[in-house]
Amino acid sequence: MRSKILVFILALAFSLPCVAQVQPAAQGSRVNLSIGGGIDYWRGDWGNISRFGPSAWASAEFWHGLGVNAEGHSMLAGGDSTAAEYKYVVGEGGVMYTYHHWRNFAPYAKGELGFASLGFPHKPTSTYAHDTRTTWAFGGGVEYKLWKHIWARGDYTYDGFPDFYSSVSREHHTLNPGGFAGGLTYHFRK
Repeated sequence: MRSKILVFILALAFSLPCVAQVQPAAQGSRVNLSIGGGIDYWRGDWGNISRFGPSAWASAEFWHGLGVNAEGHSMLAGGDSTAAEYKYVVGEGGVMYTYHHWRNFAPYAKGELGFASLGFPHKPTSTYAHDTRTTWAFGGGVEYKLWKHIWARGDYTYDGFPDFYSSVSREHHTLNPGGFAGGLTYHFRK
C-alpha cells in the first residue's frame, strides 16, 4: 500500500512541471517611435514678415493613435530687409492623435506647450529687441508613406506668444506666428 502511495506522489511530482506554459523570450515594444526633420515657412504676425528655417520633430505613439510629440520650429532666413532682424525659435511638446484608418495616409492633430525666443526690430530710442516666453500651440497635418519606414510629412502649427509688449502700440498682446513645415519622418515600427 505504501508503495502505491509513493508511486502516486512521484507521478504527481513529475507531472506538475507540464502545467507550466512557455513564456515569450522577448516582447516587442508597442510604442511607435518616429523622428523627422524638414523646412518651415512661417508668417511672424509682425507686419508681412514670412521666413524660412529648419524644423525637427520626434513622436511616440502609445495607444490607438494617442501619443506625444516634441518639435522645434524656426524663422531664421529669407524675407526682405525688414525681416532680417526678426528671428523666432520655438521648442514645443504635447499630445498628438493620429488617425490610422488608411494604410498609407495618416492625418493627425496636436496640442502643445513650449518655450520661444523672439528677436525683432526695435526703435532707435530703445534697446528692447529680444523676448522669451512660454508658448502654446495647436495644429495638425498629414503623413504619407513613401517607402518602407519613410513617410512624407506636411504640417501646420499655430503658435501663441502671450503677453508681448509692443513698443509701437505700447500695449501687451499675443503674437500668433504660425505656418507650414514639410519634411520626412522615419517610423521605427511601421
